[in-house]
Amino acid sequence: MPNLRKLAVGHFYNGPFREICAKHLHRIKETFFAWPGVLSCRPAPEFDEATVRRLHDDLHWARENGIELDTLFNANCYGDDAISVKLADFVRSKMDEMGAAGLAPDTVTTTSPFIATVLRRDYPGVKIRMSVNVRVHGTVGLESVEGLFDSFYVSRERHRDLESLRRTAEWAHSHGKEVGIQANSGCLRQCPFQQFHDNLHGHGDGRRPQDAAAAKEYGFSFFLCKTHYADPAAREDFLRATWLRPEDMGEYEPIVDVVKLAVRRHPSPGAVVEAYAERSYDGDLAALMDPAHAFCAPFSNAAFSAAEGLWREVRGCPDANDCRHCGKCARLLALVSGK
Repeated sequence: MPNLRKLAVGHFYNGPFREICAKHLHRIKETFFAWPGVLSCRPAPEFDEATVRRLHDDLHWARENGIELDTLFNANCYGDDAISVKLADFVRSKMDEMGAAGLAPDTVTTTSPFIATVLRRDYPGVKIRMSVNVRVHGTVGLESVEGLFDSFYVSRERHRDLESLRRTAEWAHSHGKEVGIQANSGCLRQCPFQQFHDNLHGHGDGRRPQDAAAAKEYGFSFFLCKTHYADPAAREDFLRATWLRPEDMGEYEPIVDVVKLAVRRHPSPGAVVEAYAERSYDGDLAALMDPAHAFCAPFSNAAFSAAEGLWREVRGCPDANDCRHCGKCARLLALVSGK
């Protein structure tokens, strides 16, 4: 019988986490979260006493219901502390806090090879996962860190490439490793701002008053995808991105070991979880992505189903990373956005 528990759901606070996940326990493998005091690649909430208690209660519930815990040390920049006893001590202190709370993680996802080294030495029982933000494309990159990581998220640029995923998964499984993808990335393919954007989160997420003031003065937004898609002529690039439809999961899940759903900051986390757990969705496909996009003309998921053949050509395009502007995306855009 196939393993249906492949989904990794980010822990969220803007909805009833336990109630939503309880409906889909047969599909959820793990939940990923940032522990209080740990910066990650998403802005953290204000961890007051009530928020911390809620996190603890949700994670205890998850573990009691067979959902594994994946904690994040995946900030993209640690500044002068990047290789330091100070950072190692910080990681150990947070790991020990989780252990003392009865919430020692099963997996730690990190962007940092130094943090992975600390964990490998001091927490040999924990599984170490390479973050999707490391952006390793295939087995050549993975072979060099085989001894450091137990599982890997493949770079987003390979998420639609079934044959590449098969080769990477075959290598991973033959070496006792796991491989994962992210299903609902709303980022641009090969986004030139990603490194910059992820670094901002490592320094407090770029929303300090002085950041906002400078951005306003210069008319700057670090959400390149949102400013790019403000031009309707650029929305073909949404189709060229790396997200997958819920209906695509039947093809991808048998290949990979984990499918990440980015919902920690999503405005409607329940809708995302339900769509990918059920492998079906009736609504605006762009609204499932992270970041969620609200276009004037919604991307009708029913229209994608009606244009299944063309969608498969776009999704599996061999020139996706070096677009030749052949016209297929333009034709699909006209069908699914009502334009």
